[in-house]
Amino acid sequence: MIKMREETSEIEVRDMGDGDWYWVSRRVFEDFAPKIGVIGFALYNAYASYARDKGVAFPSQKTLAEKLGLSVKTIIKYNRVLEANGLIKIERRKGKGKTNLVTLLKVGNVNQVQNHPVTGSVRVVKEVQTKEKNMKENTIEVDAKASPIDVIDYFKKRVKEVKGFEPEIDYGKDGRLAKERLKKYSFKEVKELIDWYLSSEHFEKFGASLSICLSNFVVNLWKAFKNGQRSINSLYPIWQGRG
Repeated sequence: MIKMREETSEIEVRDMGDGDWYWVSRRVFEDFAPKIGVIGFALYNAYASYARDKGVAFPSQKTLAEKLGLSVKTIIKYNRVLEANGLIKIERRKGKGKTNLVTLLKVGNVNQVQNHPVTGSVRVVKEVQTKEKNMKENTIEVDAKASPIDVIDYFKKRVKEVKGFEPEIDYGKDGRLAKERLKKYSFKEVKELIDWYLSSEHFEKFGASLSICLSNFVVNLWKAFKNGQRSINSLYPIWQGRG
């Protein structure tokens, strides 16, 4: 009979006092991880690692891509996701060899963005399912992949296709407005709004501005158009008179 010798090994617990660490707010993991996705969370951790206790990091996108095993294109995409969720602020510096300055912002209230899923993330559906069960006739079907970034990307793509150029985007302002629109309208409806705006006379007057396209003024014109009330004068006679 062969007796097996029981081997024991010591487990070394990490020492937070050795200085080789960085910290991330628990709220980023508990509240925002489902919204920014695994890649977004990994990228946020990378910035936290570079920033340490300073709150500011400036690694190159190439370095981040190599460290995380991703493409530079993916880094750029999830930079937008983190920025749209109010977790970071990016200062894009001009000049050869200069990298972006990334500031880790104070973690905000997740309730402000809880109804806006991000591409690649898992949507928390408990609240929506309850509404569908109790008030099915009043529930708007929401695209599970809809997000402020999706709205921005669709706008950029359609402007490129229809007008032949890529518009400038204010990811902070445009992202917040896209987020507000997704509270009330489905992604399909927002896309219809964008397509209508690009083909309307209002685009020629106001230009390729997503914030204008999603403004109350243009949304009301779009809704009136859908209802067959195509006259601007009937809605905004003062605005028209000042043009």
